[in-house]
Amino acid sequence: MTESALNMLAPVRTLDRAITGIVRGVLAPPHYLSNELARFQKVRAKTLDMLGTVTPEQAQWSPRAGAWSILQIADHLLRSEELHRGQFERLVEMAKNGKGRSLYVSFQEVNTTATLIPRAAVSMFETPVRMFTLFVPHVLRRAIVRYPLVSALNPNASEPRDGLTLDKLRQDLAASLTATVKFLQGPLPADLERLTIDHPVIGSNNIVELLSIMSAHEERHQGQIERLRKNDAFPKAAEGR
Repeated sequence: MTESALNMLAPVRTLDRAITGIVRGVLAPPHYLSNELARFQKVRAKTLDMLGTVTPEQAQWSPRAGAWSILQIADHLLRSEELHRGQFERLVEMAKNGKGRSLYVSFQEVNTTATLIPRAAVSMFETPVRMFTLFVPHVLRRAIVRYPLVSALNPNASEPRDGLTLDKLRQDLAASLTATVKFLQGPLPADLERLTIDHPVIGSNNIVELLSIMSAHEERHQGQIERLRKNDAFPKAAEGR
């Protein structure tokens, strides 16, 4: 994004932070990092349990062309966590070095959107989309992520990869959780709640709020896994499993 475009967005981002701050104080319950981190650990434990109850054949099964398998869903969750943890690390590093307390993530970097809005359109109208999302409180953003009422397009950065194996993904998901917990339990700025990550579609969220969105996102995909397992064509497990 050009410097002139960033300058144009500055008042919008200021207004966004102001409105979000009001909403946090009035509509949302208090958020504490330890509580949200414990919740994320609990959600991940359920994902790992779900992956432990399917066979490699079942994990690779897809109901139709273009639909994700359980393996692909798991890899999407892994890559999403890595993406957000990288943003946490960049934001905290910025704050520690006195280079700002707000990390701007452009649509070009993380090109997520609703399926009803083509990626090209969101990219072209990034400022109007940001203007809209700044009026959406965090609790509603989280609900939209949690429940599949609005179909979404995942960013390219979290697209599932080829050559996946069930055992490796379970190991990687457990290791990624360990890395996230280690970072969030380490030295962090005292004003953590004032450090924000701004994205045109996801809006402005501090680390604790974004962590809660990560939990909601994973719960959404746990529901997707359950729907796959209830599909009449889902492969049957071998006897004795």
